[in-house]
Amino acid sequence: MIPVRENVIDTEILSLLKNYCGERLVSRFVDEQKRMQVVEQRLLRRGTRRLPASATSDVSLEDDAVYDQLVTMCKQNLSEFEFSEALLGIGDLFKDHGELQKAEQTYSNVMQYAQKTGRVEFVAEALLRRGEVYCRQGLWKESERDLGESRSLFLESNNRTALAKVENLRGTCFAEQGHLRRARSHYSKALREFEESEQKVLVGTVLMNLGIVHNIMGEWDVAVKFYHSALLYFQSAGDARRIAEVHHNAGMSYVSKGDYAEAIREFENGLTLSTRIQDPRLIGLGQLGKAVAYFQLKDYTYALAFCNHSFEQFKKTNDRLSIADAYKVKGMILREMKQYGLAEAHFLTSIRINEERGSLLNLGETYFELGILKRKRRQREEAKDALEKSCRLFEKVGASTKLAETRQTLESLGRRAK
Repeated sequence: MIPVRENVIDTEILSLLKNYCGERLVSRFVDEQKRMQVVEQRLLRRGTRRLPASATSDVSLEDDAVYDQLVTMCKQNLSEFEFSEALLGIGDLFKDHGELQKAEQTYSNVMQYAQKTGRVEFVAEALLRRGEVYCRQGLWKESERDLGESRSLFLESNNRTALAKVENLRGTCFAEQGHLRRARSHYSKALREFEESEQKVLVGTVLMNLGIVHNIMGEWDVAVKFYHSALLYFQSAGDARRIAEVHHNAGMSYVSKGDYAEAIREFENGLTLSTRIQDPRLIGLGQLGKAVAYFQLKDYTYALAFCNHSFEQFKKTNDRLSIADAYKVKGMILREMKQYGLAEAHFLTSIRINEERGSLLNLGETYFELGILKRKRRQREEAKDALEKSCRLFEKVGASTKLAETRQTLESLGRRAK
């Protein structure tokens, strides 16, 4: 008999559903999926033609056919309220493990079902969570649409905690695009509400997000203080995923401060946790962080290896912004290894993706690195053009430290030409 494929998502979804459907019904569902696979393979073997490999694949709850069967079982055996609540939980598990397309599909199912049954609270919640999925993918218009609709519904019910969640997510969308003032405004609104309601994980999340904003602004010591404060809340709540995330963000601040040994320790702490919970997004971020640290230590071979590993993780989640960042870092590494043509190709791909997603800060960083490449190749006018674009972008988003560094590089370029 072919077992259901063992992985964390399968285990966690089945564990969640036992709370709603009962252990007996869930066990019967799993056994039924096993039998269906065995019967199907037996029928396929009756044919005389050679079968494609996919015809005998393992059973997994991530497979569309099994997922559809799972949703059907829940709909037939749960009340309207329990069905919507269980699907939201399944969507959260997909989101937490980087299966963003499955998460989006699940939240959309909740929304459509709740609209038919008149459960407005579930429509609002599904919109909020789908908005977060779009935000992670850099789909700003789609995210803003969902968050706006969700906010309107939560206003009608005066759900203050949910409204604060919307503010926090809107802040993240603006921060990712480089609109730091608007991001801080939304984060501040969310923090006030979460502190009043004593929501530990949510308070920690906003503190971490504010740390990210201060890191972008070049206020690294302030950022680290925010991260340490956030970490206390996450540790108190036992939230391994958030603890891993704050370790990564602290690592990035230590890279900016030039403390590479401490940065690597933070990245490794985050990687240990993210590997344990099998979160490909966080694993990829940790690996990319280590690539940046080793790049600064001039260990380019090690940096390239970690950068390549991060690509594999980001591809699993279709995290386009992180993929663009990985292209930028790989371009930096190849540039220092004197592979100028390959480096430029990676920078241009990063620029294209960031332009498509409207990520101004990442775009500015990539133009800066491209400018350094052009300077190395003695292409002065092209270097100047790239650095001037970088300046305009850093000025627009308020990244003052990066702006000062870029202006200094431009001035140095002018002096060399004289």
